[in-house]
Amino acid sequence: MSENLLFLTMAALVCLPLLLLLAAGGLPLTSAVLLLSPPKRVKVFRDKYGQQTATFCLLAGVGAAVSLAAGGALVWYLCPAAAAFWLGWPLPIAPLAGGLVLAGTLALVYRAAWQGLKDNRAVHACLGIGATIAAWGLGYLFVTFFRHFAVSPAVPGYDPALFLPPLASSAWPHLPLVWALSLTMAGATTCLYLIHRRDKDDFGRDYYNYSLKLACKWALFSALAAMATRAWLVAILWPTARDLPVRTTFFWGEGIGFGCLAMACLLWALVLKSQNPLRLKLHCVSAAILAWVALTGMTVGSVKFFLG
Repeated sequence: MSENLLFLTMAALVCLPLLLLLAAGGLPLTSAVLLLSPPKRVKVFRDKYGQQTATFCLLAGVGAAVSLAAGGALVWYLCPAAAAFWLGWPLPIAPLAGGLVLAGTLALVYRAAWQGLKDNRAVHACLGIGATIAAWGLGYLFVTFFRHFAVSPAVPGYDPALFLPPLASSAWPHLPLVWALSLTMAGATTCLYLIHRRDKDDFGRDYYNYSLKLACKWALFSALAAMATRAWLVAILWPTARDLPVRTTFFWGEGIGFGCLAMACLLWALVLKSQNPLRLKLHCVSAAILAWVALTGMTVGSVKFFLG
């Protein structure tokens, strides 16, 4: 197996738990905002959608955490210097662990309080929105620490200014990109979960037609925002990348990312236009796979540029 093919394979495998993490972070928001003043004709549908996505959020979070633990152990064995950076005390392990615990706790309370807070929808929605904000805050910490790791991977920094990148830093376009991808993956994976639960939670054909379209809306419009943000980031990085030995990998990684995400958007749009979305399950599955490949391409581009 060639070195490039091995790297791509490893990147694709790493992006599976990353996809779950992004999805888990965005899932509470995708249902929490639906709790605020829902129209009466779809109130029941939105409640069922919220319960299913809240449950899926916990499952995705646990799956991603187990994968990350296994991956962390592998990194510790293969590259102790990198592991030592991320496990450095008090930075970055303390704020990363604290953010993870906070986001997980809010997501758990959000799901557990579904019946108890059914008459206090505003408070319930705030719990879900808070879970996503905490998860996105964790994303902010990771991006700032990765920026420092890319510059000086040997020793973690202890300067509080580490949390605030300079205005010219590429960390700033990375942040809205991560948040947009979080909602994209939340919508894409929700489609898969709804298809999986179709026969187990028999809520009726009308509900699943409605919920599949709702998940596709989140995926489609968030993916468009992610593509726009990624274009901004590539415009910043390309003048430097084109003069580096990694320019070919960077170019093709970004091309795959844009191309696959655009094709996924087309599939989600077809589901939205359909009068019977349940007949387009293959579209939803294919779009989710394309989103995973797109995430892999973007990850390859970034890793090769910053660490190549």
